[in-house]
Amino acid sequence: MTVLGVAASGLIFIGCAKIPDKLVTPTLKIETVVKDNKEMYKMMLSAGIQNENSDVALINMKGTIFFSDAGSRILTLPFAIPIVLPFDTGIIEVENVYTEKEIMPLVALLGSDKEKLVKDRGIERSFMEDKNIGFEMTGYEKKNILDILRDKLNEKN
Repeated sequence: MTVLGVAASGLIFIGCAKIPDKLVTPTLKIETVVKDNKEMYKMMLSAGIQNENSDVALINMKGTIFFSDAGSRILTLPFAIPIVLPFDTGIIEVENVYTEKEIMPLVALLGSDKEKLVKDRGIERSFMEDKNIGFEMTGYEKKNILDILRDKLNEKN
């Protein structure tokens, strides 16, 4: 096979790389906080995105995590991950502060209310095979791991 043939087959293989389609162990925590002398709600989300490819790194991943109720999105969170190596999991950690009006639809979706949230000093949930949380990719690049390693090696020389 010629060098051009090898390069072309590598591009075709990279083109068929599997793109993550689900979040890995998403957990959510909401607690009350005081910000600028106002009662606010801090939401912390942690989840993973798994790269199941054996030789393709996913680079500059951008997307949106969303919470939905009956198909209607009630809250969206943008995320970015610089790189997820083959067979690795990229970690998404998002922390935002919301007003009561912004966060209460999510609190209700989680089966709670303001009184319970305040009494318990927060709520925490893990989502397993849940239809109320999802994500979509808005951008990413695919790069062969050998090319990344070669580039790193060339940087050191």
